Amino acid sequence: MLPRTLALLCLSLLACGDDHEAPDAGVADAPAVDAPPPLLTAQEEAAIHTLSPLPAVPSDPTNAYAGSAAAARLGQMLFFDKSYAGALAVADDGTNGGLGAIGATGKVSCHACHAVGSSSLDDRRSKPNNVSLGTDYGTRNALGLVNSSYYTWTNWGGRFDSQWALPLAVAENPKIMNSSRLQIAHLLYDKYRTEYDAAFPVPLDARLVDTTVFAATGKPGAAAYDNLVAADKLIADRIFANYGKAIAAYVRLLVSPDAPFDRFVAGDRAALGVSAVRGLKLFLAKGCVSCHGGTNFADSTFHAIGVLQTGTRVPAVDLGRHADVPGLLASPFNTNGVFSDDTTTGRLTGLVQDDGQKGTFRTKSLRNVAETGPFMHSGQLATLAEVIDFYDRGGDAVAVGVTKDPRMVPLGLSPQDKLDLIEFLSTLTGRPPSVSALVDTSK
Repeated sequence: MLPRTLALLCLSLLACGDDHEAPDAGVADAPAVDAPPPLLTAQEEAAIHTLSPLPAVPSDPTNAYAGSAAAARLGQMLFFDKSYAGALAVADDGTNGGLGAIGATGKVSCHACHAVGSSSLDDRRSKPNNVSLGTDYGTRNALGLVNSSYYTWTNWGGRFDSQWALPLAVAENPKIMNSSRLQIAHLLYDKYRTEYDAAFPVPLDARLVDTTVFAATGKPGAAAYDNLVAADKLIADRIFANYGKAIAAYVRLLVSPDAPFDRFVAGDRAALGVSAVRGLKLFLAKGCVSCHGGTNFADSTFHAIGVLQTGTRVPAVDLGRHADVPGLLASPFNTNGVFSDDTTTGRLTGLVQDDGQKGTFRTKSLRNVAETGPFMHSGQLATLAEVIDFYDRGGDAVAVGVTKDPRMVPLGLSPQDKLDLIEFLSTLTGRPPSVSALVDTSK
């Protein structure tokens, strides 16, 4: 986000690095022209050290298996496995990135929308100005997974307060994977029993072999699940939660450190070109760090910035955080629930749905941003140039009842300023995750 100038930074920060100071007459044999001044002021130097380096992935006490190698290996297998996806509602027409014919099953995996080949594992099949496509068209653009373990809230509207809860909703969403928790329980028993039992202390229930006890498929709202006795529902739900925790353990390995910007902050001033340094100075002077601050270049909150609900298949209305809070609070898989391994984090303390949340969306990290188009919550903007233009005009209109963030004001950027900002943002792309983490290990 590119809001107005921070009070602590003055306009002098915009001075280019090739300006010259007057010679010091008190120094004998001083050259006719002094060397260029430092590229950054003391204030700017202090500011960039708050943005780098990327630290270790923060712990997640709500997932006791977050650091488990066995859980991560199982999660990696599940990430690439498409065998448990339900029927497609949209056919591949040769242009939409569809994965098969209507009614075909076993076509969608996590990898389908978080593809290796994107430096952030985001949806590279999504067309510009469009939403992501799984078994059907969704309502938003799939976010990248690389470095996603640094977020406090998961998804555009913060629908989840842990990483492990997200795969659960994705798996059962009829527009994404169209699967069910009973189907996943059987998948784990039939295909990954050894890996599951190595990762989790309670082995898979042997009765999963009998589909008259646990039906082949079923989730809340379906009789096959709803008619289970309470003890068996708990067994199915615990297995389902562990499925999410295994995938989250894997996603925690998808980290991209050591961007050129990080090397620049560490002292390698050749890591950024002149244009990128000018862009960095603009980034600081225009107050971008008020939202895109910290080592992940993202705060832990939500903003209404005036992104229009336009584009192919983009819904006419999306209230963002306001729409997502009720589902989070009601979820049995939130961090206060029985499946959380630590219910004392306080993440949900005081959280209620309120009108101030309308039209607000989570700040996206700028790390690897140059490789993650299309941009915005429903892919409304195709290029970084469009994103810069959007912020330069102070965003667009907001819906009735939505309060636009007061920092969204016109910036008065010149054409060169815009190019410099794009150059700087391009230096935030880090080293890809390890090759082994990106290899399909599903059976």
